[in-house]
Amino acid sequence: MTTEIQPGGNLRLPTAGTVLIDIRWDPQRPGGQEVEACAFLLDGERRIGGDDDFVFYNNPSTRGGAVALSGSGAHRTLSVDPQALPDAVARVAICLSLLGETNFAQASLIEMRLRDAAGSEFALFRPATSGMAEAALILGEVYRYQGLWKFRAIAQGFAGGLGPLAEHFGVDIADDEPASSASPAQPPATPASAPRAAPALTKAPATGVMPTGSETRHSDAGDLSYEILYRDAYALARVDLPRGRRLKAQGDAMVAMSPTIAVEGTLSGGLLGGLGRLLSGESLFLQTLSAGRGPGAVYLAPASPGDIAAVEVRPGDGLVIQRGGFLACTEGVEVGTQVQNIAEGLFSGEGFFVLKAHGEGLVLLESFGAIHELNLAVGEQKIVDNGHLVAWSQAMHYDLELGSRGLVAAFTSGEKIVCRFHGPGRILVQTRQPQQFGRWISQLLPG
Repeated sequence: MTTEIQPGGNLRLPTAGTVLIDIRWDPQRPGGQEVEACAFLLDGERRIGGDDDFVFYNNPSTRGGAVALSGSGAHRTLSVDPQALPDAVARVAICLSLLGETNFAQASLIEMRLRDAAGSEFALFRPATSGMAEAALILGEVYRYQGLWKFRAIAQGFAGGLGPLAEHFGVDIADDEPASSASPAQPPATPASAPRAAPALTKAPATGVMPTGSETRHSDAGDLSYEILYRDAYALARVDLPRGRRLKAQGDAMVAMSPTIAVEGTLSGGLLGGLGRLLSGESLFLQTLSAGRGPGAVYLAPASPGDIAAVEVRPGDGLVIQRGGFLACTEGVEVGTQVQNIAEGLFSGEGFFVLKAHGEGLVLLESFGAIHELNLAVGEQKIVDNGHLVAWSQAMHYDLELGSRGLVAAFTSGEKIVCRFHGPGRILVQTRQPQQFGRWISQLLPG
Protein backbone atom coordinates (compact mmCIF):
# COMPACT_ATOMS: atom_id res chain seq x y z
CA MET A 1 0.00 0.00 0.00
CA THR A 2 1.34 3.43 -0.98
CA THR A 3 1.10 6.27 1.52
CA GLU A 4 0.91 9.77 0.03
CA ILE A 5 2.89 12.25 2.11
CA GLN A 6 2.23 15.97 2.38
CA PRO A 7 4.96 18.61 2.85
CA GLY A 8 6.31 18.31 6.37
CA GLY A 9 5.05 14.74 6.75
CA ASN A 10 7.34 11.88 7.66
CA LEU A 11 7.29 8.11 7.86
CA ARG A 12 9.46 5.31 9.14
CA LEU A 13 11.65 3.51 6.60
CA PRO A 14 12.08 -0.28 6.37
CA THR A 15 14.50 -1.48 9.04
CA ALA A 16 16.76 -3.35 6.62
CA GLY A 17 17.93 -3.05 3.04
CA THR A 18 18.24 -0.32 0.48
CA VAL A 19 15.56 2.31 -0.09
CA LEU A 20 15.02 3.25 -3.75
CA ILE A 21 13.81 6.79 -4.36
CA ASP A 22 12.45 7.46 -7.86
CA ILE A 23 12.38 11.15 -8.83
CA ARG A 24 10.39 12.26 -11.87
CA TRP A 25 9.44 15.60 -13.35
CA ASP A 26 7.58 16.88 -16.37
CA PRO A 27 8.38 18.36 -18.81
CA GLN A 28 11.95 17.14 -19.10
CA ARG A 29 13.23 20.71 -19.50
CA PRO A 30 10.99 23.10 -17.50
CA GLY A 31 11.25 26.56 -19.02
CA GLY A 32 13.76 25.11 -21.50
CA GLN A 33 16.36 24.40 -18.77
CA GLU A 34 18.06 21.19 -17.66
CA VAL A 35 17.17 19.60 -14.32
CA GLU A 36 19.65 17.76 -12.13
CA ALA A 37 19.11 15.59 -9.06
CA CYS A 38 21.69 15.39 -6.28
CA ALA A 39 22.11 14.37 -2.65
CA PHE A 40 24.05 15.78 0.30
CA LEU A 41 25.27 13.59 3.16
CA LEU A 42 25.05 15.76 6.27
CA ASP A 43 26.18 15.61 9.87
CA GLY A 44 24.14 16.50 12.95
CA GLU A 45 24.65 20.22 12.25
CA ARG A 46 23.36 19.81 8.68
CA ARG A 47 26.79 20.41 7.20
CA ILE A 48 28.57 18.38 4.54
CA GLY A 49 31.73 16.55 5.62
CA GLY A 50 33.69 16.75 2.37
CA ASP A 51 33.59 16.46 -1.42
CA ASP A 52 32.73 12.76 -1.26
CA ASP A 53 29.48 13.63 0.55
CA PHE A 54 28.03 15.42 -2.49
CA VAL A 55 26.39 12.94 -4.88
CA PHE A 56 25.57 14.25 -8.36
CA TYR A 57 26.07 13.40 -12.04
CA ASN A 58 29.86 13.77 -11.81
CA ASN A 59 30.12 11.81 -8.53
CA PRO A 60 27.27 9.30 -8.81
CA SER A 61 28.08 7.19 -5.74
CA THR A 62 29.77 7.60 -2.40
CA ARG A 63 30.59 5.93 0.88
CA GLY A 64 31.16 2.55 -0.69
CA GLY A 65 27.84 2.71 -2.50
CA ALA A 66 25.70 3.64 0.52
CA VAL A 67 24.22 6.40 -1.65
CA ALA A 68 24.13 6.11 -5.44
CA LEU A 69 22.47 8.08 -8.24
CA SER A 70 21.39 6.74 -11.63
CA GLY A 71 18.98 7.52 -14.47
CA SER A 72 18.59 9.95 -17.34
CA GLY A 73 16.05 12.19 -19.02
CA ALA A 74 13.29 13.22 -16.62
CA HIS A 75 13.86 10.31 -14.23
CA ARG A 76 16.51 9.66 -11.58
CA THR A 77 16.78 6.91 -8.98
CA LEU A 78 18.61 7.49 -5.74
CA SER A 79 19.44 4.36 -3.76
CA VAL A 80 20.15 4.83 -0.06
CA ASP A 81 21.29 2.09 2.30
CA PRO A 82 20.90 3.74 5.73
CA GLN A 83 22.62 0.92 7.59
CA ALA A 84 25.76 1.39 5.47
CA LEU A 85 26.08 5.08 6.28
CA PRO A 86 28.81 6.09 8.76
CA ASP A 87 27.75 7.20 12.24
CA ALA A 88 28.78 10.77 11.40
CA VAL A 89 26.04 11.00 8.76
CA ALA A 90 22.76 12.04 10.39
CA ARG A 91 20.73 12.68 7.23
CA VAL A 92 20.76 12.58 3.43
CA ALA A 93 19.14 15.59 1.74
CA ILE A 94 17.59 14.77 -1.65
CA CYS A 95 17.56 17.75 -3.98
CA LEU A 96 16.53 18.91 -7.43
CA SER A 97 17.93 21.96 -9.20
CA LEU A 98 17.46 23.89 -12.44
CA LEU A 99 20.55 24.90 -14.37
CA GLY A 100 19.21 28.12 -15.85
CA GLU A 101 17.19 31.28 -15.26
CA THR A 102 13.78 29.83 -14.44
CA ASN A 103 11.94 28.18 -11.56
CA PHE A 104 10.00 25.04 -10.81
CA ALA A 105 6.68 26.75 -11.43
CA GLN A 106 7.45 25.84 -15.07
CA ALA A 107 7.16 22.15 -14.18
CA SER A 108 3.73 20.54 -14.33
CA LEU A 109 4.83 17.57 -12.20
CA ILE A 110 7.46 16.72 -9.59
CA GLU A 111 7.15 13.49 -7.68
CA MET A 112 9.12 11.09 -5.51
CA ARG A 113 8.19 7.44 -5.12
CA LEU A 114 9.84 5.33 -2.43
CA ARG A 115 10.37 1.59 -2.86
CA ASP A 116 11.84 -1.03 -0.57
CA ALA A 117 14.67 -3.40 -1.51
CA ALA A 118 12.17 -5.81 -3.10
CA GLY A 119 10.84 -3.06 -5.36
CA SER A 120 7.49 -2.59 -3.58
CA GLU A 121 6.34 1.02 -3.50
CA PHE A 122 5.36 2.30 -0.05
CA ALA A 123 5.30 6.10 -0.27
CA LEU A 124 4.56 8.93 -2.73
CA PHE A 125 5.35 12.62 -2.44
CA ARG A 126 4.00 14.97 -5.12
CA PRO A 127 4.43 18.65 -4.16
CA ALA A 128 2.34 21.29 -5.91
CA THR A 129 4.45 23.26 -8.39
CA SER A 130 2.06 26.14 -9.07
CA GLY A 131 3.60 29.39 -7.90
CA MET A 132 6.95 27.85 -7.00
CA ALA A 133 9.67 30.52 -7.01
CA GLU A 134 12.50 28.09 -6.26
CA ALA A 135 15.16 27.02 -8.75
CA ALA A 136 16.63 24.53 -6.27
CA LEU A 137 14.54 22.30 -4.02
CA ILE A 138 15.23 20.14 -1.01
CA LEU A 139 12.59 17.58 -1.95
CA GLY A 140 13.03 15.49 1.16
CA GLU A 141 15.51 13.85 3.46
CA VAL A 142 16.36 10.45 4.89
CA TYR A 143 17.29 11.08 8.51
CA ARG A 144 18.20 9.27 11.71
CA TYR A 145 15.79 9.73 14.61
CA GLN A 146 16.11 7.93 17.95
CA GLY A 147 18.01 5.04 16.39
CA LEU A 148 15.57 4.64 13.48
CA TRP A 149 15.72 5.91 9.90
CA LYS A 150 12.83 7.98 8.59
CA PHE A 151 11.90 9.97 5.50
CA ARG A 152 10.59 13.55 5.62
CA ALA A 153 8.91 15.38 2.73
CA ILE A 154 10.08 19.02 2.49
CA ALA A 155 9.80 20.73 -0.96
CA GLN A 156 11.43 24.02 -0.06
CA GLY A 157 14.58 25.65 -1.32
CA PHE A 158 16.22 28.63 -2.95
CA ALA A 159 15.33 30.93 -5.81
CA GLY A 160 19.03 31.31 -6.67
CA GLY A 161 19.48 27.69 -7.75
CA LEU A 162 22.16 25.15 -6.91
CA GLY A 163 24.72 27.69 -5.64
CA PRO A 164 22.76 28.95 -2.59
CA LEU A 165 21.55 25.39 -1.96
CA ALA A 166 25.11 24.03 -1.83
CA GLU A 167 26.32 26.93 0.31
CA HIS A 168 23.43 26.24 2.72
CA PHE A 169 25.01 22.83 3.38
CA GLY A 170 28.53 24.20 3.71
CA VAL A 171 29.82 23.48 0.19
CA ASP A 172 32.44 25.96 -1.06
CA ILE A 173 31.40 26.63 -4.65
CA ALA A 174 33.89 29.42 -5.38
CA ASP A 175 35.96 28.67 -8.48
CA ASP A 176 39.68 29.24 -8.45
CA GLU A 177 40.46 31.88 -11.05
CA PRO A 178 43.49 31.01 -13.22
CA ALA A 179 46.34 33.50 -13.11
CA SER A 180 46.63 35.69 -16.20
CA SER A 181 49.01 38.43 -17.22
CA ALA A 182 46.45 39.95 -19.52
CA SER A 183 44.47 42.94 -18.35
CA PRO A 184 41.07 41.92 -17.10
CA ALA A 185 38.23 42.66 -19.44
CA GLN A 186 36.05 45.55 -18.38
CA PRO A 187 32.42 44.59 -17.82
CA PRO A 188 29.90 46.37 -20.01
CA ALA A 189 28.15 49.30 -18.44
CA THR A 190 24.78 48.52 -16.97
CA PRO A 191 22.00 50.45 -18.72
CA ALA A 192 20.35 52.94 -16.41
CA SER A 193 16.96 51.59 -17.34
CA ALA A 194 17.76 47.96 -16.53
CA PRO A 195 15.23 46.61 -14.02
CA ARG A 196 16.50 45.54 -10.63
CA ALA A 197 15.04 42.42 -9.12
CA ALA A 198 13.33 42.87 -5.78
CA PRO A 199 15.19 41.07 -2.98
CA ALA A 200 13.47 38.01 -1.59
CA LEU A 201 12.54 38.06 2.08
CA THR A 202 14.22 34.86 3.18
CA LYS A 203 16.89 35.30 5.83
CA ALA A 204 18.36 38.13 7.84
CA PRO A 205 21.98 38.97 7.02
CA ALA A 206 24.77 37.50 9.14
CA THR A 207 25.37 40.93 10.63
CA GLY A 208 23.11 43.89 11.19
CA VAL A 209 23.04 46.88 13.50
CA MET A 210 24.11 44.40 16.17
CA PRO A 211 25.93 41.08 15.64
CA THR A 212 23.32 38.35 15.57
CA GLY A 213 25.49 35.55 16.93
CA SER A 214 23.01 33.06 15.52
CA GLU A 215 22.71 30.19 13.08
CA THR A 216 19.87 28.36 11.39
CA ARG A 217 18.68 25.33 13.33
CA HIS A 218 16.23 22.57 12.50
CA SER A 219 13.48 21.38 14.81
CA ASP A 220 12.71 17.70 14.37
CA ALA A 221 9.55 17.99 16.47
CA GLY A 222 8.36 21.03 14.51
CA ASP A 223 9.78 19.72 11.24
CA LEU A 224 11.05 23.13 10.09
CA SER A 225 14.03 25.45 10.34
CA TYR A 226 14.34 28.57 12.46
CA GLU A 227 16.85 31.14 13.62
CA ILE A 228 16.94 33.39 16.69
CA LEU A 229 18.77 36.65 16.08
CA TYR A 230 19.97 39.41 18.45
CA ARG A 231 19.84 37.14 21.49
CA ASP A 232 19.32 38.17 25.12
CA ALA A 233 18.24 41.82 24.71
CA TYR A 234 16.33 42.48 21.48
CA ALA A 235 15.66 39.00 20.17
CA LEU A 236 14.04 38.37 16.79
CA ALA A 237 12.94 34.93 15.58
CA ARG A 238 12.84 33.83 11.95
CA VAL A 239 10.76 30.73 11.19
CA ASP A 240 11.01 29.14 7.73
CA LEU A 241 7.60 27.72 6.89
CA PRO A 242 7.50 24.96 4.26
CA ARG A 243 4.72 25.15 1.71
CA GLY A 244 1.37 24.28 3.28
CA ARG A 245 2.53 24.70 6.88
CA ARG A 246 1.12 27.01 9.56
CA LEU A 247 2.39 28.83 12.63
CA LYS A 248 0.35 30.18 15.55
CA ALA A 249 1.65 33.36 17.17
CA GLN A 250 0.70 36.14 19.56
CA GLY A 251 -1.56 38.67 17.85
CA ASP A 252 1.08 41.42 17.86
CA ALA A 253 4.22 39.29 17.35
CA MET A 254 4.68 39.44 13.55
CA VAL A 255 7.41 41.84 12.38
CA ALA A 256 7.79 40.86 8.70
CA MET A 257 6.97 37.98 6.38
CA SER A 258 7.39 36.68 2.85
CA PRO A 259 4.65 37.48 0.33
CA THR A 260 3.76 33.78 0.20
CA ILE A 261 2.46 33.95 3.79
CA ALA A 262 -1.18 34.64 4.63
CA VAL A 263 -2.26 35.97 8.06
CA GLU A 264 -5.53 35.26 9.80
CA GLY A 265 -6.64 36.23 13.30
CA THR A 266 -8.27 33.35 15.17
CA LEU A 267 -9.88 32.90 18.56
CA SER A 268 -8.13 29.58 19.11
CA GLY A 269 -9.96 27.35 21.58
CA GLY A 270 -13.17 29.33 21.22
CA LEU A 271 -14.33 32.17 23.45
CA LEU A 272 -13.40 30.44 26.70
CA GLY A 273 -9.95 29.54 25.39
CA GLY A 274 -9.38 33.12 24.25
CA LEU A 275 -10.53 34.55 27.57
CA GLY A 276 -8.30 32.10 29.39
CA ARG A 277 -5.28 33.32 27.42
CA LEU A 278 -6.29 36.91 28.13
CA LEU A 279 -6.41 36.19 31.86
CA SER A 280 -3.01 34.49 31.65
CA GLY A 281 -1.43 37.60 30.15
CA GLU A 282 -1.58 36.69 26.46
CA SER A 283 -3.54 38.12 23.52
CA LEU A 284 -7.20 37.26 23.16
CA PHE A 285 -6.58 36.46 19.48
CA LEU A 286 -3.79 34.39 17.97
CA GLN A 287 -2.37 34.97 14.50
CA THR A 288 -2.32 31.99 12.17
CA LEU A 289 0.43 32.43 9.56
CA SER A 290 0.01 30.04 6.62
CA ALA A 291 2.44 29.28 3.78
CA GLY A 292 -0.34 28.38 1.38
CA ARG A 293 1.22 30.00 -1.71
CA GLY A 294 4.69 28.57 -1.19
CA PRO A 295 7.47 28.39 1.39
CA GLY A 296 8.36 31.60 3.17
CA ALA A 297 9.88 33.22 6.23
CA VAL A 298 8.09 34.79 9.19
CA TYR A 299 9.84 37.17 11.60
CA LEU A 300 8.51 37.43 15.15
CA ALA A 301 9.49 39.58 18.14
CA PRO A 302 8.40 39.90 21.79
CA ALA A 303 6.61 42.99 23.03
CA SER A 304 9.29 43.81 25.63
CA PRO A 305 13.11 43.84 25.50
CA GLY A 306 14.30 40.33 26.13
CA ASP A 307 15.12 36.91 24.79
CA ILE A 308 13.45 34.15 22.79
CA ALA A 309 13.85 30.46 23.58
CA ALA A 310 12.95 27.62 21.20
CA VAL A 311 11.68 24.54 23.04
CA GLU A 312 10.50 21.28 21.52
CA VAL A 313 7.50 19.55 23.07
CA ARG A 314 6.47 15.97 22.44
CA PRO A 315 3.55 13.80 23.53
CA GLY A 316 3.76 13.33 27.29
CA ASP A 317 6.38 16.08 27.63
CA GLY A 318 4.44 19.35 27.58
CA LEU A 319 5.20 22.79 29.01
CA VAL A 320 3.54 25.03 31.54
CA ILE A 321 4.09 28.67 30.52
CA GLN A 322 3.99 31.54 32.97
CA ARG A 323 2.10 34.76 32.37
CA GLY A 324 3.34 36.59 29.26
CA GLY A 325 5.80 33.87 28.24
CA PHE A 326 4.18 32.53 25.04
CA LEU A 327 5.28 33.88 21.63
CA ALA A 328 4.46 31.25 18.96
CA CYS A 329 4.18 27.53 18.19
CA THR A 330 3.93 25.17 15.24
CA GLU A 331 0.60 23.68 14.25
CA GLY A 332 1.17 20.37 16.05
CA VAL A 333 1.13 22.11 19.45
CA GLU A 334 -2.08 22.87 21.32
CA VAL A 335 -1.99 25.87 23.67
CA GLY A 336 -4.66 26.17 26.33
CA THR A 337 -5.16 27.56 29.81
CA GLN A 338 -4.54 25.68 33.01
CA VAL A 339 -6.15 26.76 36.26
CA GLN A 340 -3.87 26.92 39.30
CA ASN A 341 -5.20 26.01 42.71
CA ILE A 342 -6.34 28.77 45.06
CA ALA A 343 -3.07 29.02 46.97
CA GLU A 344 -0.99 29.20 43.82
CA GLY A 345 -3.26 31.80 42.28
CA LEU A 346 -3.51 34.03 45.34
CA PHE A 347 0.10 34.02 46.47
CA SER A 348 2.13 33.54 43.30
CA GLY A 349 1.47 37.07 42.06
CA GLU A 350 0.75 35.66 38.62
CA GLY A 351 -2.99 34.96 38.92
CA PHE A 352 -5.06 31.80 38.64
CA PHE A 353 -4.31 31.02 34.97
CA VAL A 354 -1.17 29.75 33.26
CA LEU A 355 -0.78 28.34 29.75
CA LYS A 356 -0.21 24.70 28.91
CA ALA A 357 1.47 23.67 25.63
CA HIS A 358 1.21 20.03 24.65
CA GLY A 359 1.37 17.86 21.52
CA GLU A 360 4.39 17.67 19.21
CA GLY A 361 6.18 20.63 17.75
CA LEU A 362 8.21 23.75 18.43
CA VAL A 363 7.28 26.43 20.98
CA LEU A 364 8.86 29.90 21.03
CA LEU A 365 8.95 31.53 24.46
CA GLU A 366 9.61 35.19 25.26
CA SER A 367 11.08 36.77 28.36
CA PHE A 368 12.04 40.02 30.01
CA GLY A 369 15.83 39.79 29.97
CA ALA A 370 17.79 36.69 28.94
CA ILE A 371 16.50 33.14 29.32
CA HIS A 372 18.46 30.56 31.29
CA GLU A 373 17.58 26.84 31.36
CA LEU A 374 17.87 24.75 34.52
CA ASN A 375 17.83 20.95 34.07
CA LEU A 376 17.00 18.92 37.16
CA ALA A 377 17.90 15.27 37.61
CA VAL A 378 15.67 12.75 39.41
CA GLY A 379 15.31 13.80 43.04
CA GLU A 380 17.08 17.14 42.51
CA GLN A 381 15.42 20.30 43.80
CA LYS A 382 15.66 23.94 42.79
CA ILE A 383 14.09 27.01 44.42
CA VAL A 384 13.09 29.71 41.93
CA ASP A 385 11.65 33.17 42.54
CA ASN A 386 8.19 33.04 41.02
CA GLY A 387 8.63 36.33 39.17
CA HIS A 388 11.60 34.91 37.25
CA LEU A 389 9.74 31.86 35.93
CA VAL A 390 9.08 31.58 32.20
CA ALA A 391 8.14 27.91 31.73
CA TRP A 392 8.70 24.44 33.15
CA SER A 393 8.05 20.80 32.29
CA GLN A 394 4.40 19.93 32.72
CA ALA A 395 5.18 16.73 34.63
CA MET A 396 7.26 18.52 37.30
CA HIS A 397 5.95 18.82 40.83
CA TYR A 398 6.47 22.07 42.73
CA ASP A 399 5.54 23.63 46.06
CA LEU A 400 4.98 27.30 46.90
CA GLU A 401 6.97 28.67 49.80
CA LEU A 402 7.72 32.02 51.37
CA GLY A 403 11.09 33.31 50.23
CA SER A 404 12.26 34.23 53.74
CA ARG A 405 11.21 33.15 57.20
CA GLY A 406 8.16 35.04 58.37
CA LEU A 407 5.68 37.16 56.47
CA VAL A 408 7.28 40.49 57.36
CA ALA A 409 10.76 39.39 56.34
CA ALA A 410 9.43 37.89 53.12
CA PHE A 411 7.60 40.99 51.96
CA THR A 412 10.28 43.46 53.02
CA SER A 413 12.99 41.43 51.28
CA GLY A 414 11.08 41.57 48.01
CA GLU A 415 11.32 37.81 47.51
CA LYS A 416 7.69 37.11 48.45
CA ILE A 417 6.75 33.69 47.01
CA VAL A 418 9.21 31.15 45.59
CA CYS A 419 8.62 27.79 43.93
CA ARG A 420 10.44 24.65 45.05
CA PHE A 421 10.67 22.37 41.99
CA HIS A 422 11.34 18.64 42.17
CA GLY A 423 13.15 16.91 39.32
CA PRO A 424 13.33 15.46 36.81
CA GLY A 425 12.51 18.20 34.34
CA ARG A 426 13.57 21.56 32.98
CA ILE A 427 12.87 25.09 34.15
CA LEU A 428 13.34 28.22 32.05
CA VAL A 429 13.92 31.42 34.00
CA GLN A 430 14.28 35.04 32.94
CA THR A 431 17.13 37.15 34.26
CA ARG A 432 14.95 40.20 34.97
CA GLN A 433 11.49 40.81 36.42
CA PRO A 434 9.09 43.32 34.84
CA GLN A 435 7.68 44.22 38.26
CA GLN A 436 11.13 44.92 39.68
CA PHE A 437 12.03 46.98 36.62
CA GLY A 438 8.82 48.99 37.00
CA ARG A 439 9.60 49.73 40.63
CA TRP A 440 13.15 50.79 39.72
CA ILE A 441 11.85 53.14 37.00
CA SER A 442 9.27 54.65 39.37
CA GLN A 443 12.06 55.66 41.76
CA LEU A 444 13.64 57.76 39.03
CA LEU A 445 10.46 59.58 38.00
CA PRO A 446 9.93 63.10 39.34
CA GLY A 447 7.30 63.63 41.98
